[in-house]
Amino acid sequence: MQLEQVLAGMPRLQKQATHELVAAVLRQAITTGVLRANQPLPQDEIASRLRVSHIPVREALRQLQSEGLVTYQPNRGAAVSALSSAEIREIYDIRVMLESAALRRATPRLGAVQLQRAQEILDAAERADDGGSWGTLDVEFHQLIYFLDDRPRLGEMIVGLLRRVDRYWLSYGLMLTHRAEFEAEHRLLLAAVERRDAEGAAALLQRHLTGAAELLVFELEAEAKAEARRAEALAG
Repeated sequence: MQLEQVLAGMPRLQKQATHELVAAVLRQAITTGVLRANQPLPQDEIASRLRVSHIPVREALRQLQSEGLVTYQPNRGAAVSALSSAEIREIYDIRVMLESAALRRATPRLGAVQLQRAQEILDAAERADDGGSWGTLDVEFHQLIYFLDDRPRLGEMIVGLLRRVDRYWLSYGLMLTHRAEFEAEHRLLLAAVERRDAEGAAALLQRHLTGAAELLVFELEAEAKAEARRAEALAG
């Protein structure tokens, strides 16, 4: 559990309560794939690695449970939550509804400076050579074209859903596997926004997110089958 490295790489926030710091470190570790689905989260080890008492660790785990990133398993304690294929598809269906609505509203409102920044983000993503950097730029691009500055609650909902699924792309090393397809879709999406074609942009976004959901489900199911075959081989 590489929590010390995660903490060292995070910016220090002023006046942050201990449980908030612990939650931030665990959230970062989960959403970047350092901690994978179903991985146990023993309170003793977390407290020791972050040099805190057990109380803020318990509070942090409860907070992450409310965000859908942690689950409590009978007789085992806390673990990183895992999503079924149906749950992944449901999250993406909700994302389509929320993000399409945000994009329709944002398309006529985005200015030249924001559109130029979107181009720069896509250029940088196409130069990125690691999944973490590419994923960060992907999130930045989507958040920019949704123009959520005056819709903070909608922004929180979108980010919360994104955290639940993006960790799989990172932990399984999938960000760069399908980058060519995603980058082409991003260019088409931005072109529609630049034309002020709100409905066209929303349709492209729906196709983009639905396609991403099916790719993720396919990759995770293939990995599960491969792990089952490996287990059978070891048992035999």
